[in-house]
Amino acid sequence: MQCELIETDTAEKFIKEAANLLEKQIASALVKSGRCVLGLSGGKTPLDIYAALSERPLEWQNVWVFLVDERYVAPDHEESNQRIIKQTLLDKVGLPPDHLIAPDTWKALPECVDLYEAQLKDLFAKGQPDVVTLGMAEDGSIGSLFPPLAPEAFEPGRLAVSTHKDDLSVPDRITVTIPVLTEALAPVFLLAGRLKKRTWTKMLEGGLNSRDWPAHAVLATGRAIVVAEWPESGE
Repeated sequence: MQCELIETDTAEKFIKEAANLLEKQIASALVKSGRCVLGLSGGKTPLDIYAALSERPLEWQNVWVFLVDERYVAPDHEESNQRIIKQTLLDKVGLPPDHLIAPDTWKALPECVDLYEAQLKDLFAKGQPDVVTLGMAEDGSIGSLFPPLAPEAFEPGRLAVSTHKDDLSVPDRITVTIPVLTEALAPVFLLAGRLKKRTWTKMLEGGLNSRDWPAHAVLATGRAIVVAEWPESGE
């Protein structure tokens, strides 16, 4: 499987390279179509990158953002992806409030998923996602697609599902599906640390099984870009 790999060996270089890449991809989409549909993942790894990106001169009034995944908590909860992404990026750049598409976690979970899927359908009606950021956990999950993936995660036309994992602090999640990620013109993996490198290598050396390694499906598009911080020592 082919992908572009940008390797760095320090946190500073990692943040700079990732922010440069995202700026370039967003700007390219804006030039091409006058708008950019940007999918953002939560977690700790991308936060400094989002903060760096907030300082770049981009036409944010023409950017629409959707969340790759969200924890089923109130939007002002400390573990809410929406809260932290707004805090580190979207509020800083003045993204118009109606340009953020996020799950309404005040609603019952099934209703929340159905509504988010309807919003995504409206968003993607004008074109596929331009840029999507992704991480990968040690269990091989991307977004909140936890292996082994249920068949609905691959279902054509299905854009959002709920997932559950008992050992997480917030077990219930809302996440986009594999078809959303494979439609993205520029899926960008952001990976940092020796443990992430070990997991990534294990995946590449394993079988082509997207059920257990959902990143395989994204890599199979041939459009994936990986920005990695692979330090010589430490985590």
